[in-house]
Amino acid sequence: MQDPWQRFYQPPASPLARFGLVLLGIGVLALSFLLGLVFLAVAVGMAVIGFIVLTVRRWLGRSGSGKRDDGLVDVEYRVVHRERNDRE
Repeated sequence: MQDPWQRFYQPPASPLARFGLVLLGIGVLALSFLLGLVFLAVAVGMAVIGFIVLTVRRWLGRSGSGKRDDGLVDVEYRVVHRERNDRE
């Protein structure tokens, strides 16, 4: 029985060409791995910088206000009545 993949890909008969394809495959895998490491390093660096920025913002926010936040809000308001002539 014939291999169904044979019409899509036929490996080269030359051992030197096969060795070249193996080296090319290893090179593509190594490049993909290194590119993934670069993206991972950038993501980790951004996470660390974000953590530092948020921590510094929290420290500066707490030291600036001496009051404790007890959840109460002081509000002044005025009720305005508008008479409407709905009976006419």
